[in-house]
Amino acid sequence: MKKSKISIGIAVVMLGALTLAGCQNTPAGTDSANVSSDAQTDTQEQPQAGEETPEEEQVYTVTFYDTDGTTVLSTEEVKSGDTVTEYTPEKENQVFMGWFATPTLAHEFDFTRAVTQDTDVFAGFMENVEDTRTFAILGSGTSPLMAVSNWGKTINDEHYMTKKDGENTYTITVDLCEGDEFQFAIDTSWNNQRGGGYMLNTDIDGTDYFAVSGGLSESSQKSNIKCVKEGNYTFTLKTYPGADVYDTENSYYTEDTKENYNSNPYDTIEWTYNGEASTEMADAEMSYYIKGAIITGWEDNYDAQYGLVEKDGVHSLTIDLEEGDEFLLTSLITVDGNSSVGNEYVRYSNVTDETSLSYVDGAENYNMIAKKTGTYTFNYDPATQELKVDFQE
Repeated sequence: MKKSKISIGIAVVMLGALTLAGCQNTPAGTDSANVSSDAQTDTQEQPQAGEETPEEEQVYTVTFYDTDGTTVLSTEEVKSGDTVTEYTPEKENQVFMGWFATPTLAHEFDFTRAVTQDTDVFAGFMENVEDTRTFAILGSGTSPLMAVSNWGKTINDEHYMTKKDGENTYTITVDLCEGDEFQFAIDTSWNNQRGGGYMLNTDIDGTDYFAVSGGLSESSQKSNIKCVKEGNYTFTLKTYPGADVYDTENSYYTEDTKENYNSNPYDTIEWTYNGEASTEMADAEMSYYIKGAIITGWEDNYDAQYGLVEKDGVHSLTIDLEEGDEFLLTSLITVDGNSSVGNEYVRYSNVTDETSLSYVDGAENYNMIAKKTGTYTFNYDPATQELKVDFQE
């Protein structure tokens, strides 16, 4: 029995010691006050539940290369999410054309886009070549200059642009009427023509002043520029002949006609609207003629037998056509005795009533096609732009 009492006493003493150590959370041989202070400090330095530990801000390198894609022009360290600073490098006898995102210079670099990785940027340079060409405005319309031009068949002094000394910059100030169409080229053969695709804009604050109209080429660069607001304009053509390219794949391309297939990715046409026309516009007389694959061999023929006669505002023509002949009505403009090919064409889209549509079909290019061989009568009203067709076998 004595042995049992001693065992119970030892157990009680040990339990008390463990309970004291557990409540103090103090290792043996350590000052309890110091431990309490350290524990509080550790608790303050640890992030609270739900909070993320702040990470070090990422910085990326933007490398600016020369046109060769290997020569480093400069570098810039950019914080993640920031944008890189654009600048203009200089090279002797070279023209800087901008920064590009690829070494092939296929896409311009977007300086408004945030940098999120190491980035390479490539400079576009070209040889600074003096342009020795002369450019003129060629076209057709009812304004005095366009009526005389007749699509470049006539080029007078007033049609030529003025070149700025020491720069490849050409300017011209002209009066234009609504409906005038034109391009810029160096001669009556339309060599080096610069059309609607070179314009930087066609409107100002949502108001249209010009439109890119049809042309003889699939490329908009060689499409006509059509005036939609009468007034006085100044045009500025900037050229970079060092970057001229030639469409050698065109089936009509030859060394003798190569300038007809010349284009440039950097040339631009800018313009300013100066207000109302500076000269009074003369009245224009518009007449219409038939032109087709069989009837005229697609030639412009202004003989009376092909012309529509005007009476009370309606233009009429009676003529024999063969079945399957593809045709349209073209226009001729006469201003102050000067006649030129007009810009208005009457096609299948101008035929709207069911009776007329029963006599003609429409081609893919919106020309008309005679359904049967016989005598056709055409009545065209320019005010409504509606064409009525009658037929007799």
